[in-house]
Amino acid sequence: MTPIEVTAIFKMPGDKRLEHFLENVSKNKMAYGISDDEGWALLGDNDDTDIIPFFQSPELAEAFRKAAGFNDYEVEEIDWELLMEWLPELQEDGAMVAVCPNTHFEGPIEEPGRLLGALGG
Repeated sequence: MTPIEVTAIFKMPGDKRLEHFLENVSKNKMAYGISDDEGWALLGDNDDTDIIPFFQSPELAEAFRKAAGFNDYEVEEIDWELLMEWLPELQEDGAMVAVCPNTHFEGPIEEPGRLLGALGG
């Protein structure tokens, strides 16, 4: 994915980024997150809910990682089996998923169970 394609995706409205995420993750059987030795990068909200960002490509995850200042983190693949196992666990824990947030931290926040259903899990 080129930098121009990354920018174009980040400029999409949140609902279109969600559609793009679902299509690509379903097709490629892979998602991407950002992690370090301590665990996954988390975003927060005013209610102290853990929000984990997921992306449909390593290039999108890397662009977000740099913009968010997660300097000690790396982009990590999340294969289909792990994703299908992990989403129900995140739902049980009360966490949410930021679907392909852009470099301004804008993007849809979804319940993990809803993503699981949309992905056919």
